[in-house]
Amino acid sequence: MKKKHKILQIVDSLEIGGSERMSVNICNSFTLNKIENYLVVSRKTGFLYNFIKEKENVTFLNKKGFLDLMAFLKLFKLVRSYKPSVVHAHQTSIYWIFLVKLLFPRVIVIWHDHWGYSDLLKDSDRKIIKYFSFLINGVVCVNEKIKEWNIKHLKVKKEAIVYIPNYSLLEIIKAKKSDKFVLACVANIRNQKDHINLLKACFLLKEQNIDFELLLAGSLTDVNYVKKIKNKIIELDLGDNVSFLGPVINISEVLSNSDVGILSSVSEGLPLSLLEYGLAELPVVCTNVGQCKEVLGNGEFGWIVPPKSPQKLADALKEVFENRELANLKAIGLKKNIQNHYGSKKFILKYLNLLNNVNYSAI
Repeated sequence: MKKKHKILQIVDSLEIGGSERMSVNICNSFTLNKIENYLVVSRKTGFLYNFIKEKENVTFLNKKGFLDLMAFLKLFKLVRSYKPSVVHAHQTSIYWIFLVKLLFPRVIVIWHDHWGYSDLLKDSDRKIIKYFSFLINGVVCVNEKIKEWNIKHLKVKKEAIVYIPNYSLLEIIKAKKSDKFVLACVANIRNQKDHINLLKACFLLKEQNIDFELLLAGSLTDVNYVKKIKNKIIELDLGDNVSFLGPVINISEVLSNSDVGILSSVSEGLPLSLLEYGLAELPVVCTNVGQCKEVLGNGEFGWIVPPKSPQKLADALKEVFENRELANLKAIGLKKNIQNHYGSKKFILKYLNLLNNVNYSAI
């Protein structure tokens, strides 16, 4: 018999990032599907708070560090009073939930593993999580590589470790204004996203007299890497072609004014920006990392290039520029693929199936 679920999510912050955005998407989807839920933000708020539909079901712990006893006491009291049947921990929030599980052994613990460096995962990584994984009841993985790693290393039943794709709730209205070829890269400015690779590809486009504008949307908190990117822009004489937008609340406006969506990363999980490009009906060029190849139908719905290959990235972008008819056909196909396979209904169905296959009782 199916049980009624009462779910408490916990995420580190509501700043713009993949796991943070998914926590908000899941919160809103639970609410729309009349699943009782609550969201705990351990450290701080951020832009994404604006997108939560029921803000009264959000608590901030204002955690200052792992040993912040006052913040943990606040979490302990919340769990005791709210009495969730499920605690859903996003990424590094799992560490405190290990302690919660020890204090409330009957609560089911679901770990949502968003690890963006999935292409670089080694057997020796994440020792603490492996050691305490007997406290985890189920794992939601954002791609197949992460699922394989978890099955191999965690003390969790194989059938309770599942791949459930990310999804986006973004709504976009087309409103292209610029006559330039506008490239959008929605990715926090950090080493994993390899903006150097993208800038080198843009330099090759400029050498071929292609008039373009590159929009970089994402967090600028990694100061050293941002400085490195700005220096590279100067070195390649791309100052007139590149704009830093920083963290953007209304990402739909950026995408509606773009001609192509790009990811040049060395590693990914299943990037939400890729799904958003598709929903915006943008042609997509991205590196063959994480679950990107699957989303793009092995190249049927976009261009897939190897990581760290500026020439191939530039060649793909040039083809988008020169063959708009093909680019539009791929973009239409990508949007349909995402709507059919990466929507909220698919996520909720698979998630509830996971919960119904894990034995638990309420606190």
